Amino acid sequence: MKSMVKGEKIKLEDLGLASNFEVGVTCQVAGSTADISCFGIDADGKLSDDRYFIFYNQPSSPEKAIEIKGASGGFDQVFSVNVQALPPTVVRLVFVATIDGSATFSDLSSGRFELLGPGGPAASFQFSGRDFAAEKAVMIGEVYLKTVWRLAAVGQGFNGGLSAVLKHFGGEETAAAPGAAPTPPAAEEPKVSLSKVRLDKQGEKHKVNLTKDGAPQIFHINLQWDQPSGGGGGSLLGRLLGGRSGGGADLDLGCMWRDRQGNQGVIQPLGGNFGSPTGIPFISLDKDDRSGAAADGENMHLMRPETISLVVIFAMIYEGTANFSNVNARLTIFDGKGGEILIPLNAPDPRRTFCAVASVTGDGGALNVQKEERYFTGHKECDQFYGFGFNWVRGSK
Repeated sequence: MKSMVKGEKIKLEDLGLASNFEVGVTCQVAGSTADISCFGIDADGKLSDDRYFIFYNQPSSPEKAIEIKGASGGFDQVFSVNVQALPPTVVRLVFVATIDGSATFSDLSSGRFELLGPGGPAASFQFSGRDFAAEKAVMIGEVYLKTVWRLAAVGQGFNGGLSAVLKHFGGEETAAAPGAAPTPPAAEEPKVSLSKVRLDKQGEKHKVNLTKDGAPQIFHINLQWDQPSGGGGGSLLGRLLGGRSGGGADLDLGCMWRDRQGNQGVIQPLGGNFGSPTGIPFISLDKDDRSGAAADGENMHLMRPETISLVVIFAMIYEGTANFSNVNARLTIFDGKGGEILIPLNAPDPRRTFCAVASVTGDGGALNVQKEERYFTGHKECDQFYGFGFNWVRGSK
């Protein structure tokens, strides 16, 4: 394996690599999670086609010449690359790491960028916080075409986060309002949206900076589901059983919470614990949709997210369906700045009717949202897993 230093360049053929290979990246930053992305750049140094910005919300290029494979082999992110399948307009692939919140890349304990061939690692570039100051982004390495395809170890710090890097390469970021997706003119290519995130796999995370723009945020949590077959199949977000007055699947949204002062409790329709928007815990549930007919579903609001230590958001089936397999349940978290985090329940356990959908942890300056999708027999088993220590009694509504 070739060990590279900053600024070094080498032909892929000299590494024994053909057109197909993988790129593995890891960045260990204390107290933060780095997002790894890839920019497909043209001869003018620009992202002329937004479809070649590969990141958490756009995991592959149209022909899958660049594709996110996820974390594996000790890497935070692995990409599969086929340079021969790229269009002739894309001549550089730039791999970038960005972080949000208060951390910078001077806090980086270790970073690693490797090209992986069929026989294992072919080239490695290692870097650390000693190489950077207060940068929020790093252009780590690039694969580029100059007569033949080559690799460069870059290690260049960049002020600003992912949005700033996108603008540097000439891309355009959209800022869609929650629940509304703008329709671009037919002649234009769709623009990249950094504001929508989908967490598909258990353990996937997204960090939201609470101090961005110096304004407070209110988090809106919305539970949606479809009715079992035979009921028309609409959703609680404007498509659910028009005119149905009852008899549908009844799912409840709730949470177990702990604030940064050590107070804790449970919010749920069962037992009528709807919380409070103006006092502790500053979390409120709007209603209990018993029929499944409410156009806006069941909603919870985190009025003061900076006070949160841990919130475990759960959904439970009260009646109307045997399990989550046929209701297509999904949770959407709106961050108050136009961002959306979609968490689908795409791995239901047919034996269980209680699901811890997501966890939200906070440090006062940021919230980390993680997909849990863990199924339990009920509240008590979920509580034991997350360690709240409540005393549970049977309830009804």
